[in-house]
Amino acid sequence: MLRKLGFLTGIALAMAVSGGCDDRDSDKQGANADKKPAAAMSPARYGVGWHAVADSHLSSWSFAPTPPATAPAVSRMLASQSSEPAILPGDPRSDALSGIRTALMANMLPAHGSVHIEALVNRALSSIGPLAAETTPDKPMIVLAATPWNDESLLLWIEVPGLAAPDAASVGVEFDPSAVAAFRALGDPAAVPSPADAPSGIAQGGVAMGRAAMLYELLPQRTDAPAKGGAAKLIVKYGVLHVAGTTASQAKLDQPITTADAVGTIDNAPEIVRFATAAAGFGGLLRGDPAMRDLSCNDVIALAQSVRQPDADGWRAQLIALMYRAEPLIDLPPAR
Repeated sequence: MLRKLGFLTGIALAMAVSGGCDDRDSDKQGANADKKPAAAMSPARYGVGWHAVADSHLSSWSFAPTPPATAPAVSRMLASQSSEPAILPGDPRSDALSGIRTALMANMLPAHGSVHIEALVNRALSSIGPLAAETTPDKPMIVLAATPWNDESLLLWIEVPGLAAPDAASVGVEFDPSAVAAFRALGDPAAVPSPADAPSGIAQGGVAMGRAAMLYELLPQRTDAPAKGGAAKLIVKYGVLHVAGTTASQAKLDQPITTADAVGTIDNAPEIVRFATAAAGFGGLLRGDPAMRDLSCNDVIALAQSVRQPDADGWRAQLIALMYRAEPLIDLPPAR
């Protein structure tokens, strides 16, 4: 998969070089004509939930109070960032796995509309905490990895530590339209639980040990122009992470998102990133998401099983068991 990231990076680098090497109008127009505009994206090819960066380039996180342990999980969706309906308290979909489990136990695939990728990813984020010996980093962690389900997109992982007063903190991811055509949040940025509500050592929602995290899929700008000499030495800037907090170290932070954050294949990403990716891939397969065209159920099983951290609440084992049950059914038509 290293070739995937190299291919995607080469595309973005070629775009950057071809757009800045010559001032002649004809060359500029030619470079612009080579770009594939986000508006031309086909839902039949890329799936749902995408947002053209030219129209909306900012993804803002909002922190939701963590409900009591006895209350149903709540997932709130931002209309501007999600194509899925809101999940309300008491809704059986709040379990993330309930509808999937019911269908698979009856030896059938769930209806596409009953599978909520964002709920799966948010729940996956809560099931993996840092190792006991791991210390909280003093700055956000950004990881770019090759997407395991197609050659055209990238995965972006963002983890922000130490957010002490969430009502006064804000996190926003601003994408650069010259390098990113479109993005979609695979988790739900509108329902990241408050880090202040996460007990020490316990992961909840999108928060682990007081850290908030999110997984995105990016579609880089494309060009048919070949990369020129020296292009591999350039750094492509995909966007900027903006964090405004109340601590001295995070009073205001603007951290660029660049090819320097790339780790190659998803196998080189941290365990929590691999597991969140496995959950997203499984949900995409169940939904028949066309973006998952190069992914198999065996792929997501292997990715989920590559995580070695303790499965404290048993949710990872439940998910993997359902993956195995879905594997022989995955190519069959879904229930209506």
